[in-house]
Amino acid sequence: MADRELIDRYLHGDGPAFSELVRRHQHLVYNLCCRIVGVPEEAEDLTQEIFIRLLDKVSSWRGEAKFTTWLYRLALNHCRDHLRRRRPETVEPPDSLADFKPGPEQQAETNDIRDRVEKALAALPPDWRTVVFLRDVEGLSYNEIADILEVELGTIKSRLARARSALADALNPLRGDILEQISPSEHQRG
Repeated sequence: MADRELIDRYLHGDGPAFSELVRRHQHLVYNLCCRIVGVPEEAEDLTQEIFIRLLDKVSSWRGEAKFTTWLYRLALNHCRDHLRRRRPETVEPPDSLADFKPGPEQQAETNDIRDRVEKALAALPPDWRTVVFLRDVEGLSYNEIADILEVELGTIKSRLARARSALADALNPLRGDILEQISPSEHQRG
């Protein structure tokens, strides 16, 4: 069933239709919140708040944009409001990026790499981090991201280029460490 149909059913008194809409999109909203605020516990709370807001706002969706684009915009604005209200603090990376369980040595290396990547992402300005998440994690098109963020296409491309460049600079030392782990003798010679 399409999102439009679920919304119409909810607006005509079918409560389970809204539950299906939440079930369908909660992972998407949580991932966005987690990437924007950087704290899983806050992301869980924000996700719940966003769907509570959606109860009141869903009737204002006119269908001019895809529902997911509209929902992303609603979620993003809520996260931005949250970030404005909270005090600046150090953002800790999520506990895990991977579900597999390698050996202790490999786990330590993986943890180090993951922590460095997460810290580099967390150090990006929220607007850059948002664009990286929407493009590189969620796989949205530049046009979809521009619609969600309500900015020009050129701004999206510029933010993404700057974010990727900042990440490359921040992670450049990591590249050397990885090359050394892969082939220590070749790396030392070259």
